[in-house]
Amino acid sequence: MEIRLGNGVEVLGEEEFYFDAETIGTSGTFCISHAHSDHLPKRVEGREVVCSDVTLKCIEGRTKHPLNKIDHPGVAMFDAGHMAGSRMFQAEQCGKRVLYTGDLCTRDRFGCAGAKPVKTDVLIIESTYGRPGYVFPPSEEMGRVMHDWAEDTISQGHSAAMFAYPFGKSQDLIKILDDMDPLTDQSVYNATSAISSERDPYNFRLYSEELANDPFVVVCTPWFRKSSQADCWRRNGMRTAAVSGWALDRGYRYKMRVDEAFPFSDHADFEELLAFTKACEPSVVLTHHGFDADLAREIESRLGIEARPLIKNQRSLLEF
Repeated sequence: MEIRLGNGVEVLGEEEFYFDAETIGTSGTFCISHAHSDHLPKRVEGREVVCSDVTLKCIEGRTKHPLNKIDHPGVAMFDAGHMAGSRMFQAEQCGKRVLYTGDLCTRDRFGCAGAKPVKTDVLIIESTYGRPGYVFPPSEEMGRVMHDWAEDTISQGHSAAMFAYPFGKSQDLIKILDDMDPLTDQSVYNATSAISSERDPYNFRLYSEELANDPFVVVCTPWFRKSSQADCWRRNGMRTAAVSGWALDRGYRYKMRVDEAFPFSDHADFEELLAFTKACEPSVVLTHHGFDADLAREIESRLGIEARPLIKNQRSLLEF
């Protein structure tokens, strides 16, 4: 078995598995973990993918190519807890179990259940926050803090804009701010509309100058303030907040040019990555997508499990 970075994460042996590939080819099995743009294919040549229904809908909307969602007898899907439709994949290869997490979050967050460990031989795990020090406050606690900030801002007669990426944290914020009838920009509106259903409804409306009766709260991307809807930013005393795990970094609030920054993430933090890894009981761990070298060192030193980062174009990284 060989595992390497190439067309996404490649797991090669008796079969060819490609996780979060840049190109959906015509041969091999292609597994797409979730609908964030850095994990979606840039080119589609084949037609068959293993993914959730939500992810399939987003891939087709982005690429305009019709795809067939298939079940593969050698691939099991598990909820990754990162965002709606996010999945982990476990593939059988050369008699070994290989678990690919994609982005994951082990905390339950406002209706989104956290990822659960899966026993495996080889673990390929993201390392976005894979450095000691990146430990987030409890989600419910941060939800109350963000709600209180928005409520206080409105009670003082000011409108509030809360910045987050369209998929993931934006839906968490809409749930947190439900009683304030939050508005959204077009990107957040499109993303939330794609996953909202009778079983899991969201209370939100698309921002417009007519709907925005002062004071209001809007969930939007950071780029919204550069959009043509400049009237939003001319509101008297508009307050802004950025919502990201990177808010733990000193100076993040100033970098983002906002009034507040809240450390809230849809990724696992450092301690959660270690706990998840230990519970999966792998023989080998491969880290990627973030502080990969840092996390690999910490896994080896703290857990005593062989670990190393995935390196682009390394041709023979792991052989059993």
